Amino acid sequence: MSEITSLIFICCNELFLIGRFVSQIWRIFFDNKLSMLLTKLESIHEKLLRLNVKGLMKITYMNWIPIVIMIVNVMFGIMASTVWMMMHKHLFEIKDMVICMILSICHCIVLYEYILLISYIKWMVYIINEQIPERKSNLSTFRDMHLEVIECLHQVNRSVYGVPGFVVFIAGNVAEIIIIIYGHLLFPRNYINDNYLVFSFIVMLMKTVNILTIYMIGDATEKEVNQMSIVLHRRSVIERNPRIKRQIKFFLLRRLHEHYYFKVYGMCHINLRQLHSLLNKAIGYLVIQILFKLNKK
Repeated sequence: MSEITSLIFICCNELFLIGRFVSQIWRIFFDNKLSMLLTKLESIHEKLLRLNVKGLMKITYMNWIPIVIMIVNVMFGIMASTVWMMMHKHLFEIKDMVICMILSICHCIVLYEYILLISYIKWMVYIINEQIPERKSNLSTFRDMHLEVIECLHQVNRSVYGVPGFVVFIAGNVAEIIIIIYGHLLFPRNYINDNYLVFSFIVMLMKTVNILTIYMIGDATEKEVNQMSIVLHRRSVIERNPRIKRQIKFFLLRRLHEHYYFKVYGMCHINLRQLHSLLNKAIGYLVIQILFKLNKK
């Protein structure tokens, strides 16, 4: 058990240290793809404006939740980092503090940029879904825009933010949470004082909020994309044109075989059910570790 724990602890430390560089290097190579993707989303937005879509400027409550969380998280992060560095300035050189601060800020920028981009795509899917049940809307136009937006979402999760999303946003944050819980809160070393425990708890809370925000956004986006089948069924009930009815049936059959799953890098399924399963496993492992430590004493 101790060998497995040591291996997990070493992997977590490696993810924590290397992950901050991964997001920056990955963005250098895929920044051009991000620019093209944003241009494509902008063109879809302009199409919606030309179609005089009702409620285009309407922002639902789900779009404000990640923004508020990010603002609060950034404020706590800046204050905690500043106070911690002032308290430990005698242990580090100024250049080390500056490098650490820059890496932390760049990591936060990439993470929150990803969350905002997913929120924007979810909002566009919501607007398109709102228009499809209306008989006066052009079904084929909104269907094509829906497919284009979903293709953009695939590109975001696979190529543009694939490796950073999996390695840095999820695995890196989880690794840091494990390090803090196991090494600083449950079984702290003798040299860790009470002030450090307070900052460790704040950092752990921030990382937990980041994970919850990502999974909430992923779960809400997955549900909004799959909502297309429901709105198409509503449109088919009120539609009188046989040609359009056939189009709806064909698209519904396609949607049945293409149920959307929100995945980062094509391998990490993100929804609240998956998070609950991972949380149960993590808690079970921590309980085993605590009992193992107590029996060893």
